[in-house]
Amino acid sequence: MWLLIKRGSLRLGTALLVLLAVFTITFVMMRLAPGSPFSRMKGVSRGASQNMAVHFGHDRPMLEQYFGVLWRNLRGDLGPSVAFSPGEPVTRILARGFPVSLKLGLVALIIALLLGVPLGLITGLAPGRRLDRLVSGVSLGIMSASVIVLGALLRKWFIADLGWFSLGGFNSFSSGFLPCLTLGVAYAVIFLRLVRGNVRGLVGARAVGAVGARGVPRAVILARYVAPGALIPMLAYMGPAVAGILTGSFVVETLFEVPGVSACFIQGAAARDYPLVSGAILSYTAILLVANFFFETLHSLLDPRQRLKRGDA
Repeated sequence: MWLLIKRGSLRLGTALLVLLAVFTITFVMMRLAPGSPFSRMKGVSRGASQNMAVHFGHDRPMLEQYFGVLWRNLRGDLGPSVAFSPGEPVTRILARGFPVSLKLGLVALIIALLLGVPLGLITGLAPGRRLDRLVSGVSLGIMSASVIVLGALLRKWFIADLGWFSLGGFNSFSSGFLPCLTLGVAYAVIFLRLVRGNVRGLVGARAVGAVGARGVPRAVILARYVAPGALIPMLAYMGPAVAGILTGSFVVETLFEVPGVSACFIQGAAARDYPLVSGAILSYTAILLVANFFFETLHSLLDPRQRLKRGDA
């Protein structure tokens, strides 16, 4: 128990350092980029731009701005938007886009698990057969194509050519199905290959063979030994997978014109809206850190090998 608390404290400290590093890198890169939020505003005079810069504190020294923004963020205030939606709190802007992005990521993750895990189990139990060769070839093609190519093809076929689905929005089956399918299929092939490899290793293991030699039914062996042994190691990959799905949703949202965080982020970056870009990046980073922590902890609790390393068993 004490070791778990110690590890949790260490992970929390590491997470805070990661957030600080991400904040610092984002702050410096945005300030070093050419242009400013106020110089890009159309129909605003130079004097008005200078007054806005003073109002938002952009005339102060860089170090003073850094610690001022850092202290504000530590209090949970991401500041006001300075260009995308001047004066509106960044938290309010992100609150409109994050539910859409998280819903897209969650549905895509469910699709990836529902497709990848069963196909991985089936092909892992029948290596070299026709179904295994077919699924392996298709999955390799999808992995090689990447999310961008897969999404562009689906958009052309089902929206531009056939007109079966609509583009833009995320409030109906017609507008939300293809984005979720694109992202879900892209990660289903990864889950498939992971599970397939784990199943093959377990089926050929001596321990499983010894259990079968004692007369235990094959269905019991698969349910009790093979399936858990193949799925539990997947938890170690779920944290990075969630990270990939959330960051991949930026590409999918842009491709299918989904009104998620990516729209705010891209338009905010183009307008040099420092608080909005920084707030979006920090929010995503926090979600990824929480996901990694959750799945790593779950993996360490369910995997007997991890318990042996900790000395709990």
